[in-house]
Amino acid sequence: MNWEEYFKKFFGKETGKLGLKSCGLFVFREDGIPLYGNYEKLDKNSMGALMAGSWQAARALSNFIPKNGKDEIFRFSFDTSDRGIYILPFSIKKSSFIFGGIFHSEINPGQVKSRMRQILEKLLVEIDTVVEDITPKREKLLFNDISDREMDKIFSFERD
Repeated sequence: MNWEEYFKKFFGKETGKLGLKSCGLFVFREDGIPLYGNYEKLDKNSMGALMAGSWQAARALSNFIPKNGKDEIFRFSFDTSDRGIYILPFSIKKSSFIFGGIFHSEINPGQVKSRMRQILEKLLVEIDTVVEDITPKREKLLFNDISDREMDKIFSFERD
């Protein structure tokens, strides 16, 4: 199982329990590559690039805030009283991800954010039990049986 399959299984199960009117939830790698999205009306690639860029800009801006000695986890929120965007970063082992939501027509955006944090907490607790199954193991190298002569031939400018 890879991350994309795992997130689809996990978030598919969890987002059904949310009871939110109009909320698209997404998981992206830190570089913006989409791994999960439940809102088909939006282009996941564009959402990933924009959310990742927004998150990286917000994180860079946070460097201007004086540190208080604690390692704080920031969240990104851009909203009005009924619609907005919410981004939560998380890491699993050495991999960094972004859990984001875009919502509209919500009576209580604070509740949306709270539920998203609860889902992420549940994911981080559950993931410890399955992380070894998700991490792909390389069994066979792509160029395992290629000779030096064949490699030279591939990258040379000479024609046969």
